[in-house]
Amino acid sequence: MFCPKCGSPNEDAAVFCAKCGGALRPDGGTTTRTPPIPPQERENPPTGKNPTVALVVSVFLGGLGGGQFYNGDWKKGLAMAAGTVFLSVPTGGLVAFGVWVWSMIDAWQVASGKWKPW
Repeated sequence: MFCPKCGSPNEDAAVFCAKCGGALRPDGGTTTRTPPIPPQERENPPTGKNPTVALVVSVFLGGLGGGQFYNGDWKKGLAMAAGTVFLSVPTGGLVAFGVWVWSMIDAWQVASGKWKPW
């Protein structure tokens, strides 16, 4: 049986989830439920982060990937920071501006659970 709250697998006879402590059978166990999709198997799992904070961090840190670091998306944050640092001067700052805009949009969408982290 899977927990309807966190998606963790539990023993079929369990009344409470072993991971989060949530009730597995609020109706006394008389009905059968289909298991929810575990968080790791969802198409776009939510990060548990606040989208507004992710956006604000991205605004103030420019194209350095701050919102991605806040979301826990280290690979994307490092890619954005490297692109900004190494390509800003050769392109006259155009890459930095583009990465900054991308960073803001991406941080909001990932924190909202609409887009996947890398």
